[in-house]
Amino acid sequence: MRNLTGTFVALAIASALIAGCSTQQASTPRASAASEAVPGAPIEFRVVPDESNSTGCKRFDAQLFRGHTFRVTGNTASFTSASGLTSNMTQTSPGVYATDYYTFGSVTLRAVVNAASSPKSLAVTESKYWGGCRWSAVAP
Repeated sequence: MRNLTGTFVALAIASALIAGCSTQQASTPRASAASEAVPGAPIEFRVVPDESNSTGCKRFDAQLFRGHTFRVTGNTASFTSASGLTSNMTQTSPGVYATDYYTFGSVTLRAVVNAASSPKSLAVTESKYWGGCRWSAVAP
């Protein structure tokens, strides 16, 4: 009986290795459901400023450089900034979510996450002042 169990385990491992290799060679990345965010799974982003940002935009660089977390929950999603501000995002198109997550006076930072793209991306913009400011990130 012991020898039969060892043989079964060896065959199962060999089959898994063969199946894994053949599946890996035959698979191609898909941009549809496979690239969309898994519900509840956090996606971490670290933004970098756009090279064309004016000096007025640089006041936000330090705060935005720290990590941001995106999490899908059904048709909505949440976006948590590095400082702990959490905003609900609404789905604007399949896999794309947006929110105005930071408002100070008349300055508003808008975050748009594209969870359907590969790699997943985040764009943060402020369009009213300094000729427009832009920061972007891709998920690792």
